[in-house]
Amino acid sequence: MSALRNFYDSRTVPKSGTRNLVTTITGIIILLFQILVSFGVLSPEQSQSLGEYLTTLSGAIQTIVTVITAVILMFKANDA
Repeated sequence: MSALRNFYDSRTVPKSGTRNLVTTITGIIILLFQILVSFGVLSPEQSQSLGEYLTTLSGAIQTIVTVITAVILMFKANDA
């Protein structure tokens, strides 16, 4: 259990390590695609097109999170 928590728990990851949950999730999904290709469930072409969709989707999710964070900070920030 603790090994899985090390991927995204900022308390257990060293400061020099990655704490980007989006990168971790993307890496796990790409690994899953590779496993499915190696077992013959997906063809390499299908895996490549799914990877392109994953890249587009993760970029869109990052943009949405950034916009929501900016709106929250806009109303929550204190003037200096």
